[in-house]
Amino acid sequence: MREGRFLIVGGGTGGHISPGIALYEECKRHGVAAFFLAGRDDLRFTYLRDIAAGDLYLYRAPAITKNVFKLVLFVMSFTLATIRAFALIKRLKISAVIGMGGYISAPALLAAILAKIPLYLCEQNTIPGKVTRFFAGRSRVVFTTFAGTRQYLDRDINVMHVGNPIRDAVLFTVGPDRAREHFNLSHCRRVVLAIGGSQGSRTINQLIFDLKREFPEDFRNVGFIWSTGDLTYEEYLTMVQEDIEGGSIFMSPFIRDVGLAYEASDIAISRAGAGVMMELAAAGLPAILIPYPFAAADHQDTNADEFVNAGAAVKFSDDDAIAEKVAPELLHILRSNVRLDRMARCMEKAAKRDAAQEIVTSIIKDIRGIH
Repeated sequence: MREGRFLIVGGGTGGHISPGIALYEECKRHGVAAFFLAGRDDLRFTYLRDIAAGDLYLYRAPAITKNVFKLVLFVMSFTLATIRAFALIKRLKISAVIGMGGYISAPALLAAILAKIPLYLCEQNTIPGKVTRFFAGRSRVVFTTFAGTRQYLDRDINVMHVGNPIRDAVLFTVGPDRAREHFNLSHCRRVVLAIGGSQGSRTINQLIFDLKREFPEDFRNVGFIWSTGDLTYEEYLTMVQEDIEGGSIFMSPFIRDVGLAYEASDIAISRAGAGVMMELAAAGLPAILIPYPFAAADHQDTNADEFVNAGAAVKFSDDDAIAEKVAPELLHILRSNVRLDRMARCMEKAAKRDAAQEIVTSIIKDIRGIH
């Protein structure tokens, strides 16, 4: 009986990798042998270092394309990736494959079907992605972050609403005072976390810069923990050094100690990817959400609405995310203990901190039933 050797596969964005790591950590707590398969380009995500070197594997999975001139190359690359995943499944004696969504996972999911082993899917967004919709009928369970995902899948598909798995690094606590010390922001009355997703957001970066430049007095006692992303870090660091008077800014291309950042902050300004939203919920951190306007099926806007309707967040469109419009709302929230507390409580109600445990235990029970 091979009930305890799982292959978790996902990549392309932090929203697919982060919950996969949370499942990997949970598997280890259950004494289950777990392995992680990601794309070759995913090593840029530093939290893959949380996976033991012997448990991490890489392959080159092609992005899905509709370009007829690229179809031959796509088919060849997809076939090679599927063969690589199939060989890995056989060599590691995998008993179940868990797909985290995104095109990176597709070849491995097909390999699981060819190897005739159980397949499970995790869907982070309200509107399921193409890979989830394609493989849902072959999966034993689709685990969803949001209850509303059920309506987008066929009725005969086994769906469990469990939430999005959260990494251990997000869930530990040291207290807000010590957390602010870590970012040299102990002197600040309030702290705002600006986080644009795994690759950063130029819209959010420009917004934070303009807030500090155009409203210096209003934000004089407000600190910012600002994750810019790799591509624009040097650019905005130079702009801040040249044009912003007064400090209280911690800038980094990527925040490694994200749990500390959540605990140090009073509110976040963020994109609306499911991964970061559920981490904010687990941390009880209110948010101003700016959905990425080009997300597939506009799923970030739908994600944001879930939290806005719950009273945990405020939403601005990408076009409206400018300092003149955001500053009044942000300042109103920061100056109101009552509103901050209310939004934080609503965030906590939206959280599902035990999602990883529920998924892993459900799969273990299911595998045992199969055998």
